[in-house]
Amino acid sequence: MPTIRLLILLVTYLLIAAQGIPWLRLTRPAASLLGAVAMVTLGGLTLAEAYAAIDMNVIVFLLGVLILTAYLELGGFFEWIAARIVRHAHAPSSLLAVVVAVSGLLSAFFVNDTICLVLPPLVLAVVRSLGLEPLPYLLAIALGSNVGSAMTPTGNPQNMLIGVASGIPFARFVGTLALPSLGGLVIVFGVLAIVHRRALAAAPRRLTTKEPALAEHPFDAMLVTKALVLFGGALVGWLAGLSLPLIAISAAALLIAVARRDPSEAFANVEWELLLFFGALFVVMRGVRDVPLVQELTSASGAALSGARLHDAGIVTAAMLALSNLVSNVPAVILWLPVVPRTTHPNFVWLVMAMSSTFAGNLTLIGSMANLIVAERAAARGARIGFGDYLKVGVPVTIATMLWGIFWIVILA
Repeated sequence: MPTIRLLILLVTYLLIAAQGIPWLRLTRPAASLLGAVAMVTLGGLTLAEAYAAIDMNVIVFLLGVLILTAYLELGGFFEWIAARIVRHAHAPSSLLAVVVAVSGLLSAFFVNDTICLVLPPLVLAVVRSLGLEPLPYLLAIALGSNVGSAMTPTGNPQNMLIGVASGIPFARFVGTLALPSLGGLVIVFGVLAIVHRRALAAAPRRLTTKEPALAEHPFDAMLVTKALVLFGGALVGWLAGLSLPLIAISAAALLIAVARRDPSEAFANVEWELLLFFGALFVVMRGVRDVPLVQELTSASGAALSGARLHDAGIVTAAMLALSNLVSNVPAVILWLPVVPRTTHPNFVWLVMAMSSTFAGNLTLIGSMANLIVAERAAARGARIGFGDYLKVGVPVTIATMLWGIFWIVILA
């Protein structure tokens, strides 16, 4: 039975990693679901054990944040704020800086996958109206959203998992990772400005007030105000140290009650696949938790951490860089869940994981779901992001941001 469970784990992770193969046509959530079902039907895991393996605190926290974000999307908030910001930046370099900043700062609070769904069509419309090359601005969305999302527990799925599993107060999480993320956004802009300096040197075409790119998007001010007030209340609760999942789902439930909109409209914008991905991965990892080889590997990982902060930060960052680009960042973090509590400074390790597993997603085009979303949204509108085009900026951004992140976390954590 241990051999079968290890084989299921291996096949599941291969399917998660092997995105973009035409004949497979499997998304990461679908691959993880197949692995979870196989653990029960072939691996001998009981249904009771599978149900117990799912961390409902993580699922409820994620669901609450996704519902809050879905109502903001329904109200047209993201298009409204982005349109008002980018319309005032007509110089190529200033527009690039704005796209990086907006992508990063919005992703810190409203989940980077959502921002990557919303921004590409708007940014493409603006840069095409200006007669500019779209590639650097599309890369800015992907890279900026990944880096900015590392700042908070609400920024991306792996940070939500770490925030709940670690119990680190929201204020401490943000206080430690804000500087690595904000500095990382500067690095993203700098690398893009250097690599794409020729495209940024082009003179933009002047826009008229009737340009389609500047047309108003539908905006429900009342709905957006309600959602922002409740999200702000949730932030206050989190900063006060209250339960992450309880505050998130309470704010979401209250918004459903006061929104005066058909909830099914908002539910259609919720990324249910993320919930499936998390739940199924919990089951897969429960299936191999007690397998001797996995226990030995996790013990060896823990033993490699000596308690010296710089040394441990380097080990954890290297592990997250490798694992995140092999099997994606959420599975990488789940693999390390049994390791961290046994370390000398678990909170420090959690924070390094949050930074490194997120920044690692910038290495390649397939390194994070956010990158793939931007690429798909752009391709549907005739703009292509090549693997090599991405790699030219992804590698230097990843290396520089990780070194920057290690430096500040060692000092601040």
